[in-house]
Amino acid sequence: MSDPNLRDLMETGRLPPLCYYFARFVTRGAGAPPDGLLAVSAALASLRNLAGDVCLDLASLAGRPLFEDPGPGPAGPAALPRAPALGDWLAGLAASPWVGGPGGPEPLILAGERLYLGKFWHYEDRVTQALQGRMAQAQGLDTGRLSEGLDRLFPPPTPGEPDWQRVAAAIAASRRFAVISGGPGTGKTTTVVQVLALLLGQDPGLRIALAAPTGKAAARLAESVRGRKGALTGCADILPRIPEEASTIHRLLGMGHGDLPRHRAANPLPLDCLVVDEASMLDLPLMARLLDALPAAARLILLGDRDQLASVEAGNVLGDITGHGRDIAYSQAQVALLEQVGAAPPGALPIAGDASPAADAVGLLRRSYRFDAAGGIGALAKAVNGGDGETALDLARAGGEVTWRETAGGDLGPGCLDWAQRRYAGYLGETDVSAALERLIEARVLAALHRGPFGVEVINQGIAARLQAVGLIAGGDEYRGKPVMVSVNDYEVGLFNGDIGLLWPDADGALRAWFPLAEGAPRSVSLRQLPQHVPAYALTVHKSQGSEFDAVYLVLPPVESPVVTRELIYTGITRARKAVTLQGNPAAFVAGCRARVRRSSALAERLGWPAAGE
Repeated sequence: MSDPNLRDLMETGRLPPLCYYFARFVTRGAGAPPDGLLAVSAALASLRNLAGDVCLDLASLAGRPLFEDPGPGPAGPAALPRAPALGDWLAGLAASPWVGGPGGPEPLILAGERLYLGKFWHYEDRVTQALQGRMAQAQGLDTGRLSEGLDRLFPPPTPGEPDWQRVAAAIAASRRFAVISGGPGTGKTTTVVQVLALLLGQDPGLRIALAAPTGKAAARLAESVRGRKGALTGCADILPRIPEEASTIHRLLGMGHGDLPRHRAANPLPLDCLVVDEASMLDLPLMARLLDALPAAARLILLGDRDQLASVEAGNVLGDITGHGRDIAYSQAQVALLEQVGAAPPGALPIAGDASPAADAVGLLRRSYRFDAAGGIGALAKAVNGGDGETALDLARAGGEVTWRETAGGDLGPGCLDWAQRRYAGYLGETDVSAALERLIEARVLAALHRGPFGVEVINQGIAARLQAVGLIAGGDEYRGKPVMVSVNDYEVGLFNGDIGLLWPDADGALRAWFPLAEGAPRSVSLRQLPQHVPAYALTVHKSQGSEFDAVYLVLPPVESPVVTRELIYTGITRARKAVTLQGNPAAFVAGCRARVRRSSALAERLGWPAAGE
């Protein structure tokens, strides 16, 4: 490998400063050349970690040019290094005193043909060990009581056809770890409330907590659980024991007050069962901390859509656990148990002789009660999720619930601004802040990018200018009706990254920031207390996770972009309950549907899933 100049790569935008200085730290400590193999490997491991990878798959990179994708800023003519042959790469890394083996304390860990930042190998190992230890059936399971509970809470199964909610509930009630995964409207929250009823039927003293990665997701979980409890029949004695409040995971763990979370292995959470919603947003470090804090005997139930975007930070925990879209088939022992308790008719469930132990923990909900699978948003989401961009484009152009707008030229055009003016006039016309907050969540513009003419920064500026021009808002930096999204965690104020509120005058006419609560009147903070924030007329698709709107306008760039994948398009589409408008370029849209998020990690294989390509 020819030695590149890492500083040149940093100055031309191909290498963030953090990665450059990490490489310098490693090479100085190891006494290695500042631009040699160790330096390039350290810089690349740091770079890919920032992009979401847990590790470097050296075999897939060997012999290829590195640092090809320019970061923000002008990309100059810096010489791009080519990775060495795999054997030479492995030998060179293994010879360094600052590259350790699995379990070592070194800043870089070489595990087989994968190179990790040291702490991320340990995160992955902790998650693997904790999940493997929870894969068995729960001890003391009363199968007769579980069978009676399923019959009480679910309609009788149709001969030969599984009720997937019933199956998922039985899986979650019979195991110490379970995942309930499904798209919007498949009944994840309904199912988990029934699971909690089943568990309380087994153990009335069970201590249960509800959590989610963000404040808005926690509020939606709490609201959904309260609504679903009322539909349970024959459970009056246990309804009060099903919690109605949910916390963010950060708050649950006591993070943000010191170097270590308050709850960890030395001080575990005082619970017997934890339900975590929006699990697709869990990154690897947060999952490791959560599992560390959970008592060894406690149950963990994850809810989420495995087809959504992965977390912003490194890892794709839900995707790794559920096999990255593979069909779910169960072991013979698991199917025998599910048939014994009446979760499914005999012969209705798929069986695999080599099923991953993790597959036995997954309840996959396959029927949407919100979308018609034959048309509209449901059919579009299915085509996107299957990578069939041509069919998805035809469905988008067909009309009905979905509208297609083709980008003409190099700028956004008036369509998005016209839509925003029409949709946002409703909440801006309200006189009461509670009513305005309720109407604010009726519609939202979403975009794939942060910057550029098709990114949220420019779109937010354009919408604000349009609303000001037609007299719906005033000018200035802060004004009545401005939606805001908090962009940092502020534990003192109690507002967190991703929380969305609205600037609105109080009874005395003073402008304050108002945020919806799970129940009751919204809370407000003074503008002086409001943490760092950005306008929220338009959100990135990533930031929209955990939210739902009646109508969505999704802006995609008119050229192919590595950011635009089927997971991003699917996530943006399924934020809408009733109507989606898609703006983009046909060729770039089809290419995005074909592209997939690929994050390098060993978690799926360590949990028993076949390696990619097998």
